[in-house]
Amino acid sequence: MKNLLVDWQAIGNQALEVTKTVGIKLLEVIGIFIAGYIVIKIIIGLLKKIFAKSKMSRVTYKFLLSVLKFCLYMLLLLGICQFVGIPITGFIALLSAAGLAISLAMQGSLSNLANGVVIIGTHPFKEGDYIAIDNIEGTVTEIKMLHTIIATTDNKIISIPNSKVVESSLINYSANSTRKVYFNFGVDYSSDVEKVKSIILDVITNCNKVLLDPAPFCALKSLDSSSITFVANCWCLSNDYWDVYYFVMENVFNEFKRNNISIPFEQMEVRLRNDTVEMPYNKTPMEKRNEEIAVKPVETLSGDAIDIMLYKLSKKTKEKKLIRKQQKAKNNKTTEKKKTKHNKTEEKQD
Repeated sequence: MKNLLVDWQAIGNQALEVTKTVGIKLLEVIGIFIAGYIVIKIIIGLLKKIFAKSKMSRVTYKFLLSVLKFCLYMLLLLGICQFVGIPITGFIALLSAAGLAISLAMQGSLSNLANGVVIIGTHPFKEGDYIAIDNIEGTVTEIKMLHTIIATTDNKIISIPNSKVVESSLINYSANSTRKVYFNFGVDYSSDVEKVKSIILDVITNCNKVLLDPAPFCALKSLDSSSITFVANCWCLSNDYWDVYYFVMENVFNEFKRNNISIPFEQMEVRLRNDTVEMPYNKTPMEKRNEEIAVKPVETLSGDAIDIMLYKLSKKTKEKKLIRKQQKAKNNKTTEKKKTKHNKTEEKQD
């Protein structure tokens, strides 16, 4: 009985020692994690302030901070594994296998992620720019790692995958501080060219948002089927593009009406002809059907191959005879004409 009590006491002592060891290790792991978490927060906070004061775009430094944060936490996790005694090589192999499986399952997303890095690195546009991608136009509201968010003029939010953004043709209307505004105006053929040009240029220069250097331009562009077309252009700040366009279009219309300059509808001119039109044609009447050479259906003949062959031979013979007959008649007519002409010549000589 005494020995039994001693054994239980030994087991309890061992359990207590193990608990103490594990508890101490656990406390150490928790302490390391808290300390590493605080250090990572301090590093990220300092870098965020540094990036915010730099000329780096907000999207770029946010991406760099997220990548750096991921790497720091991975280092912290590997350090804890090393401290506990877990082999790092096996853990890294496990992470590599998991990464390969995830990459195969998320090829499209990884492509968008890679193209997001390209967009951030090359800066084809930034937040607030007005861009056009294929048939989509709008203002860039946010550049994410997988998608680019665009707000259209009618306040629709469109999310475009970054891979499509990189692969498609892109127009950035806000890349430069100024833009050229083009106009086309069609007026009646009876309009005074110089007067029309003067009205268009006066309207353009009267707009306060139009830049006068370079000077506005206007000229006769083309002579169309229903109107003569004038082309005009001017420069303005990129943000004032639509204000200038709508101002000029509306006021040019009003000034044309005020100065009795007609804007014609598409029209077609019709004229009556009094002369007689004669069309050349062959005056020889159409020949009537000749049953002797008319094609007869083979189905009416006997099915015997010999009868069919004899029919074809007889048909060719008749055609040849008819051709000879016609040729002979033609030769006779020619001979008669020559004789008549010869007789007339002799009579004149007599």
